[in-house]
Amino acid sequence: MAYLCLDLSLKCSGWAKFSNDGKLMHKGRIIPDKELNNCFKIHFIVERIKDLFDKTEEVLIEDVYVAKNPKAVIWLSRLAGAVVSEWVNFKYKEVHFMNASHARALAGVNGHSHKCEIQTYILDKYGFAEPQIINKYQKAIDDLKLQYKKKKLKRGQYKYRLDKISREIDEETGIGEDVADSLILGLAFAQEKKNEKS
Repeated sequence: MAYLCLDLSLKCSGWAKFSNDGKLMHKGRIIPDKELNNCFKIHFIVERIKDLFDKTEEVLIEDVYVAKNPKAVIWLSRLAGAVVSEWVNFKYKEVHFMNASHARALAGVNGHSHKCEIQTYILDKYGFAEPQIINKYQKAIDDLKLQYKKKKLKRGQYKYRLDKISREIDEETGIGEDVADSLILGLAFAQEKKNEKS
């Protein structure tokens, strides 16, 4: 049996499936057509997620970050609700929710890390990229942090450039923030289960 970790989004939902002993089995993305109405995006995403329920014992969803755009929060909540409904129909079990900062801390990452830092952590942890590629991105991130610390960059410029690095990592390695976050959830869930046993 396995557990399924989901980083839900109407643009691109990341997922990762782990064995009960915490080993990564599969990972991927669900990307609905941009032209679809949000209700149909939810349908598309949920239908793909249902296919992942086979041989799954637990489902974990990254909780909605409420400081975002209220409309986005509403639609993400609707998507999460649809997934919960399908899971309960399938297995009649509760879905686990975990917020991103808590998951990151459990996985051994700073809870306030930028998405590109999460991506490089995951690339390194699972060997999804060659060391020189990981080092290239880590150096770019470190250089930006130093510029920001020395006040050579404004906060908006700093965030924009970190976002750009995140997109570049995704394009070069196929590990976007969505998949990286689902993997972090899996690592965190495994750690939480270990903590409960001890």
